[in-house]
Amino acid sequence: MKKARYFVPAILLYLLIFILSSQDLDIGLPGHGLDKVAHFFEFALQGFLLSLGFFNAFSLSPGLKSTLALLTGLFMGILDEFHQLFVPHRTSDIRDALADAAGIVAGILVYRYLAGRKKRAPEN
Repeated sequence: MKKARYFVPAILLYLLIFILSSQDLDIGLPGHGLDKVAHFFEFALQGFLLSLGFFNAFSLSPGLKSTLALLTGLFMGILDEFHQLFVPHRTSDIRDALADAAGIVAGILVYRYLAGRKKRAPEN
């Protein structure tokens, strides 16, 4: 059960995403496609937090942990888009799901990069 705590940040972020996507929020981002940028960054954070969970909770190969973070993140993004089909004044968009997926990948890569730097850092 102690290992589950590593997933709390990712769960809380997804809860926030779910709550926000349940609202009729017309924040009117200027410019065409800027909502995709927002999708990318929120799911990049999600990918990072999922990596934090999988890399700290399980003794698996780094590739498998990355794959699990990726699949979980993709599922979350697709689930969010599916959920929006049932929310008035919201739309489900494959381009949003693609931005989510790109963000998940970016978040995992950033986590792996930072974790690798930490391992290589000289100890004082």
